[in-house]
Amino acid sequence: MTIRIFQVDAFTNTPFSGNPAAVCLLSEPHSAQWMQQVGAEMNLSETAFLWPVDSDFSLRWFTPAAEVDLCGHATLAAAHILWETGELPVTNTAVFQTRSGELTAASDNGWIELNFPAAPPQPTALPANLTAALGIEPLFTGSFNQKHLIVVDGEDIVRQIDPDYSALRQVAARGVCVTSRATSPGIDFVSRYFAPWIGIDEDPVTGSAHCCLAPYWAAELGQEELVAYQASARGGLLRVRPSGNRVLISGQAVTVLEGRLLA
Repeated sequence: MTIRIFQVDAFTNTPFSGNPAAVCLLSEPHSAQWMQQVGAEMNLSETAFLWPVDSDFSLRWFTPAAEVDLCGHATLAAAHILWETGELPVTNTAVFQTRSGELTAASDNGWIELNFPAAPPQPTALPANLTAALGIEPLFTGSFNQKHLIVVDGEDIVRQIDPDYSALRQVAARGVCVTSRATSPGIDFVSRYFAPWIGIDEDPVTGSAHCCLAPYWAAELGQEELVAYQASARGGLLRVRPSGNRVLISGQAVTVLEGRLLA
């Protein structure tokens, strides 16, 4: 029996940009060990595994090295594949049961809107040597979902970060997001995200980080809706809107590969 698997570029409408995710369609759950092996084989920042549970879908995410509690771009990719393959009518909201509770995705005029839990940053000190490994000076530091947020003074600083990954791996951390207000036209804020501790040196576009970035910048800029750009080499565009204790994160997606797992 073979298993359908896809590669989707998320938070973009252009192939070979945004954040690539693998999406594995299962008819029933498989072992965590097998899913981790597939995640390592695909060697993308995330591989999503989903299977039907009643009228919903169970969804889990694996990096090449570990399972994670929440992933935005692979959730967006999973919804895109469900609609594109006809596993779910495009008029239906995709409902996912995950380690972070119930998540939904809805199709909206060529965009996909994710409904995720908000995670406003809590002001905290950073681990020793973290900013030195990144080569930056912070204006604000905080934490969210066991990860770190660093706000810096300028889009150019974010774009020019060249981490010392060897030094970064010596820091006690799980993930770090660096952000600033944008100066580029049509964009409200920019960010980059680093997670070498879980097998991802730099994540191209990190939907889950915007659970923190959206409420932070909405408060800082006094806006209800914002346009975000993650300034990795591949780059990705997001629309975000805080809504109470939730965040609506919208992006586009394009399928670039379809295949079948034989193992």
